[in-house]
Amino acid sequence: MLLSSPEEYLHQMQVTNKADAVRQWRKGIKEAWNDCCAYCGENKEQMTIDHIIPQTLGGSNELTNVLCCCEECNRDKSHDPVEIWYFQQYFFTQERWDKIEEWRRVKTEGPKKRYIRGTNGKPSRSVIV
Repeated sequence: MLLSSPEEYLHQMQVTNKADAVRQWRKGIKEAWNDCCAYCGENKEQMTIDHIIPQTLGGSNELTNVLCCCEECNRDKSHDPVEIWYFQQYFFTQERWDKIEEWRRVKTEGPKKRYIRGTNGKPSRSVIV
């Protein structure tokens, strides 16, 4: 299951340290894109993770703002807004753009934190369900 951030892998105790959490999160993103670049569609040896809205422009490190990307597209896009950069590329396709837009809207589904009421009616502890 693909979680929304590396921190979620730690919170749900799927890994025991931050490095493993980041590694597993990045691996899950690449697998979700079938190890192909979301922009050009190529499957290259070195795939990276690209921030759709660059962090320098206020983009988050959340799942809906990152995707699988080849090093060439990542380097070429740099800090440009995705709409401006991608629409100008010779490899632009509406199909891939629609998939990127769908990815940006996807809300991760998975365990949610719920609170168990204590005898006094107040939350006493949280559990993942």
